[in-house]
Amino acid sequence: TGNPTPTVQWQVSTNGGTSWSNISGATNTTYSFTAGSGDKGKQYRAVFKNSFGSATSSAATLTVNNAPTVTQNPTNSTVRSGSTAVFTAAAMGNPTPTVRWQIGTKINSGTSWSNISGATNTTYSFTAASGDNGKQYRAVFINSAGFVTSSAATLTVHYAPSVTQNPSSSTVKLGATASFTAAATGNPTPTIQWQISTNGGTIWSNISGATSTTYRFTAASGDNRKQFRAVFKNSFGTLTSSAAVLTVL
Repeated sequence: TGNPTPTVQWQVSTNGGTSWSNISGATNTTYSFTAGSGDKGKQYRAVFKNSFGSATSSAATLTVNNAPTVTQNPTNSTVRSGSTAVFTAAAMGNPTPTVRWQIGTKINSGTSWSNISGATNTTYSFTAASGDNGKQYRAVFINSAGFVTSSAATLTVHYAPSVTQNPSSSTVKLGATASFTAAATGNPTPTIQWQISTNGGTIWSNISGATSTTYRFTAASGDNRKQFRAVFKNSFGTLTSSAAVLTVL
């Protein structure tokens, strides 16, 4: 109040009230504008003036709430089975966003995402197992103004071969096709080499060119009671299947 009626001039401070600047055109009792994230923490006050003096209001601080924006996406990671996989993501927003890590499961041509229990820090780490190979991870940041999801990172887990199918003993007629099949998992994908033993498994020799999961050949009388096995190998280890015996009638 005042007589004559005072004019008003709004001012802004960007340094906690240390210095103040007039806001051009802000000469009404109400000052309004579209808030941006850069306006967070600014202070505003009104200066009233007439020919008999001036008075300054107390200062009001503006808090600007803005939805999270990702500042760091997690990156793809390659680890060995049994070692620690680490993913990190970050976001900014006001209020400070919470974070929830999710794991992706491929379904047909899409991916279904599920929350990971207890994974609520910007860094998510765990001991990687072979079954984690190819899984995807992402972070969801949430505050009262909205949410944002990071890009997804893929985990590659290297592990030594593990036999999933051993060859079975076989009985065939003379001149018929003998066939043995073996399979293994591993990352990188293991190579396969079939071996033969002619002395009951004491000594084994590689079979030239037998590098497929199925080994076939025409059985001869001399093949009776021979044994066959598959050796799987990658850069992390070697594993041998059990042996299969061929009986030739």
